[in-house]
Amino acid sequence: MMRNTISNLVLAPWTINVVFIGIRLKVFSFLSNKKLTIEELASKCQAIPGFLKALMDACVSMGLIECEDDTYMNSHFSQVYFVEGEPFYVGDFIDIVYTESLQWYKLIDVIKGNKKVKEEKPSEIFNYSRYQFIKAMNNIGMLGEAEALKHTVDLSGCKEMIDAGGGSGLFSIALCQKYPELKSTILDVNETLEVTKEMIAGHKEKERITLRETDIMRDSFGTNIDVVLLSDVIYDESIAIPILKNAWNCLRQNGLLIIRGYYSDPEKSRPLFGALFVLKQLVDDPDQKIMTISSLEKNVSDIGFTISRVSPLTERSTVLIARK
Repeated sequence: MMRNTISNLVLAPWTINVVFIGIRLKVFSFLSNKKLTIEELASKCQAIPGFLKALMDACVSMGLIECEDDTYMNSHFSQVYFVEGEPFYVGDFIDIVYTESLQWYKLIDVIKGNKKVKEEKPSEIFNYSRYQFIKAMNNIGMLGEAEALKHTVDLSGCKEMIDAGGGSGLFSIALCQKYPELKSTILDVNETLEVTKEMIAGHKEKERITLRETDIMRDSFGTNIDVVLLSDVIYDESIAIPILKNAWNCLRQNGLLIIRGYYSDPEKSRPLFGALFVLKQLVDDPDQKIMTISSLEKNVSDIGFTISRVSPLTERSTVLIARK
């Protein structure tokens, strides 16, 4: 068992490269509900058959691809998660995580306080569009996050919700699906809202969702609001207070504040995803003061909210619920 654990740790960079390149080449999408020979697949991928076969054989060994009579097909797992257009596709998220992981070489310098790391300009390879990033966040939100939130919070009687920094609109859609009387206003920058509009277009709940360009640190959220959702918004303590004050000011008395995110706290639960997410933020910006569960609770309480719940939402995330 221990040897297997060590092997999994040591080989992780190799296996994630196999998955990443497979997604980049769209092999799983090309194999969606069909069988192809290596020559047929290589033609679609514009790849060299012999080299592609080495990749596919690794995928077979990892259980991602099945091989039968010299033809390849997706495993059930790959068909669900690695095929573009499927509801639970995570390829965008894997693409972003892989690209960002190339910066982790700086982690040792960050931890040692090497000042030179702050002067380095990211290579062009680390750049990706806002559209790609929002799709990636939507990918991971589809892995149970939106569904879990829908079944965790009680919005009975709530009519007006503010989804501040709402990104793809996934959480507004999920909550509007459960509560037919609920209307949501997604606040974000205009560039993001253009993507939001596209991503909610296929949902009937879009009729109850309003998009409004807003600087959530400076602009008013509105007045007499029933619930404010802050999902994947507060990770840097320097921005917490102005955003929480805006949430407080817009809520009616007894209004609901919901905060959802990937947090870590050594004094309480320590989900692996949250712990790794902290390291990722350090690599991105060593100067930021990273929010933990404890510091989040303190900031919320200092504003005046009464916290009713702080608990894991999924194996990756935490939810905080409070009232004005």
